[in-house]
Amino acid sequence: MSSCLHVAIDARATPGFTGGVAEVVRGLVANLHRLPAENFRFSLLVGQDRPDLRALMPGNCTLMPLPWLQLPTREITFPVVGTGVAQRAFGFDTSETTRSIVQRDAAGPLRDAGVDVVHGLLQWSVLSDLPLIYHPHDLQHLHLPQFFTEAELAERESVYQFYCGRAALIAVNSRWVADDVMRQYRTPADRLAVVPWAPPLEEVAEPDPQAIDAVRSKFRVQGDDFLLYPAAGWEHKNHVRLVEAAALIRRRKLQPPLLLFTGALKPHTLKVIERAAALGVGDRIRFGAYVSRGELQILYRLARGLVMPSRFEAGSAPVGEAFALGCPVACSAVTSLPAQTDGGALLFDPDDPREVAKAMWRLWTEPDTRKALVERGREVAKRYTWDLTVDRFGVLYRKAAGRTLTHADQDLLNKGPRY
Repeated sequence: MSSCLHVAIDARATPGFTGGVAEVVRGLVANLHRLPAENFRFSLLVGQDRPDLRALMPGNCTLMPLPWLQLPTREITFPVVGTGVAQRAFGFDTSETTRSIVQRDAAGPLRDAGVDVVHGLLQWSVLSDLPLIYHPHDLQHLHLPQFFTEAELAERESVYQFYCGRAALIAVNSRWVADDVMRQYRTPADRLAVVPWAPPLEEVAEPDPQAIDAVRSKFRVQGDDFLLYPAAGWEHKNHVRLVEAAALIRRRKLQPPLLLFTGALKPHTLKVIERAAALGVGDRIRFGAYVSRGELQILYRLARGLVMPSRFEAGSAPVGEAFALGCPVACSAVTSLPAQTDGGALLFDPDDPREVAKAMWRLWTEPDTRKALVERGREVAKRYTWDLTVDRFGVLYRKAAGRTLTHADQDLLNKGPRY
C-alpha cells in the first residue's frame, strides 16, 4: 500500500446550477494545496472539461472525466429507515423496510486509476466499492416536505438513505445536521464527522476601483444604500418574507431599504416578483441573478448589511462570507444558524414578517448595532479557516482508507471550533 493516498473528489457540481454545493467544491479545490503533495494526490471527477477548476487546482491534482452514461448500472437492495416521508413515499407503515436502487457503478475506472478513497460532495454521489466520505449536506426534505414533489421526496429518501448507509464516513458541517442524521436515519455517531466549511471565498486581492465601479454600475447601487440577500430562488430561501417585511415598513410611512437579491433565478422567483407588485414594494426589490465570485465579494463590501430569512440552513456560506468581509448580518433563528452566528447576527423568526421587518429596520438604521455586529462577526469568522477545514478532511481521508490515526488526528476531528 502506497503511503500517498489517492483521493477522488466528486466535482461535478457547476456554479449557477447546484447552488452552495458548487461553491463548496470550488473552495475545497482552491485549498487542496494545504495538504502535502507527498501524502496526497487528487483526481477531480467531472463530466466534462472544467477550466474553472483547472485554474484552482494544485500540482498534485488532475481532472478525471468519467463517461457517466457509459458506466454499467447496478441494482442494489438496501434497508430503509421508516421516516414519515419514507413511509409515505414508499407505502409502508413499519419502522423499516428494504428498497432497491439502480445506480451507475464507477468502481472499474476508479480502481484502474488507483483511487483509494472517494469524497462524495454531491448528495447524488458516486457508486463504487471503494471507501466513501458522503455529504448529505442536510435533510431539509424531511422538515419541509411541502417544498418538494412526491417524486422528489421518494428520490431523495432513496438516494440519501442509500449513501448514508453505504458510506464509510458521513461528513456534515454542523452539530445540528449531525444530530438530525443520527436521529432520522439511526446512523451511529462514530460514522459522523462535523467539519464546518470555511467561507467559500477564493483568496483574491482587494478589488480595484475599476471593478468596484463596474459592480456599482451593473447593479445600480452606490454603496451603503442597499441590503443584500445572495440566495438561489428556492422557496425555502423565503425571499417573499423580505418582500412582506418591506411592505410593513412602508405601511408605517417609512421608506423600506432597497433589497438586492442575487443568485440563480428559479420558478418560485416569479411568485416573489408578483408578491412585491401586489404589496406595492416592487420599486424596493432588485434581482441580480447569478453573479461571479468577484462581484459578490464587492457586493458584500458595498452593502449596508446582509439579511437572510431562509427557513432551513445546514450552515450558511453567505453568513460566513459576510462575517469575514465585515458585512453586518440579520438572519433566521433556525437550524444551525444560532450556533453558527454565535452572537454575531440579529436573529429573527423567518415565518413572522413583523420580526423580519424589525430586524431589517434595525440593521438599516442603527450604525452602532452594525458596528457591534461587524466586530463580533469577524471574531466568529476567524475560527473557521481553510487550514482547519482541509486538515480535518486530510484526517478523514486517512481514516476512511483504514490508516492509523494519531492522537493529534483524533483531537483535530473531535476538538476545536465547530458549531
